[in-house]
Amino acid sequence: MYRLTMIVIFAVLLFSGYWFAASQLLQAAPDRAARLFAAEGVEMQVGSVTTTGFPARFDTGLTDLRLTHAAWAWQGARLDMQADSLRPLAATVTFPPEQTLRIAGQSLRVTSQDWQISAAIQPTTRLAFDRGSLRMGNSEVVSDAGWQTGLGGLVATIALAADQEAIYDTTIAADNITFPRLLRDQIDPQGTLGPQLDAVRGTARLTLARPLDRSLQGRLPDLDHIALDDLQIDWGPVTVQMSGDIAVDAAGMPAGVIMLRTLQWQTVIDLLITSGIIDAGLAQTVTRLAGFMVDGDGVLNIPLAFQDGIMLAGPMPIGPVPRLR
Repeated sequence: MYRLTMIVIFAVLLFSGYWFAASQLLQAAPDRAARLFAAEGVEMQVGSVTTTGFPARFDTGLTDLRLTHAAWAWQGARLDMQADSLRPLAATVTFPPEQTLRIAGQSLRVTSQDWQISAAIQPTTRLAFDRGSLRMGNSEVVSDAGWQTGLGGLVATIALAADQEAIYDTTIAADNITFPRLLRDQIDPQGTLGPQLDAVRGTARLTLARPLDRSLQGRLPDLDHIALDDLQIDWGPVTVQMSGDIAVDAAGMPAGVIMLRTLQWQTVIDLLITSGIIDAGLAQTVTRLAGFMVDGDGVLNIPLAFQDGIMLAGPMPIGPVPRLR
């Protein structure tokens, strides 16, 4: 009994020493981060740092946090980081319900419910990224330039695919997205779709040029391939589904085919014409071409091809494609 008691006492002392040593590292982390930010031209200021939660958790809170750069500035009243004591490489960061961002000559007030970022690192010498998520409740961005945007909720995830080193599975689900009025008027000048994009749901597999691990040294790897399993957009009377594969070459140009499916294809074409994406003089040609691609259920199945820097809807070029690097 005496030996068992001594073993328990020793284990408690050992774990307590581990917790307090790790908490001291967390207390010093903002100073190390400030030096790293300074090397990138960013000044970091923190009011106070506290770490609690012994013995089960590490709960670190930063108050009056400010990041200032020549081109932008961000500040929030409090930032909280949480991790289990036995799993310190899996952490969650909770952002303050109100933040301020200054960028491009504007001041943005960002409000959000339950804005959290979670990430887990594999406990190996490579410290490879294993999984992460972004969760936001009802959120709004208001600019002093007179515009605002927001969403009802967002959940996005990314996870390392099984038995892979640089392939990641991703998901996204967002609801009740409100665009700035100027952008909404450009997309939908006649108000056919309604004031809010109702929902976006999608899954995709991303292949990166290099794994996300400690060898990156702060530089994100290039994107080599996108396999879009299913993306669905619901906006008012229109539902659009997309899937396909896109490869990205060394110059950052995408190449591949995305299949687009919609039952409300005539409404989509009308929107593309009224917004100026499709020339009004081509309206009849585009409508006739789309009619040939409608299946027996009245659903339009049209390939969006990316090749040689041009995007084509079926055989018809509709514009240049953006670089992805």
